[in-house]
Amino acid sequence: MDAMNLLTVYDRMRHLGMVATKREFSRDWLGKSWSYLRDFTEDDRLHATVPHGVVMRLRERLAAVADRTPAGAAREIRSVVETIDRASMVHRLLAR
Repeated sequence: MDAMNLLTVYDRMRHLGMVATKREFSRDWLGKSWSYLRDFTEDDRLHATVPHGVVMRLRERLAAVADRTPAGAAREIRSVVETIDRASMVHRLLAR
C-alpha cells in the first residue's frame, strides 16, 4: 500500500467519525509517531510504500473494532478494511 491509499483510509475513517486528526490516526491507529501521516504528505511522498507491518496493524485494529460494532457501522468499517486489502493487492501486483 502506498501513502496515498493510507491517506484515503484516514479520510474514510475521519468521515465515519473514528478519528479526528492525522496525529490521532498516526499515533492511535498506526502505532507510529504523531507526525507519521503528515510527513508523507508534507514531504511529497504520497507514492512511497507504507511498511507492511504498519498496514497490517491498522487492518487488524479495524477488523477487531468491526467485530464489536453493531451491524450497520460494522459494514462501513469492513468496507475500509476491504479498501486496505484492495490497495495492498494492487501494490503487490505492481511490485512484481
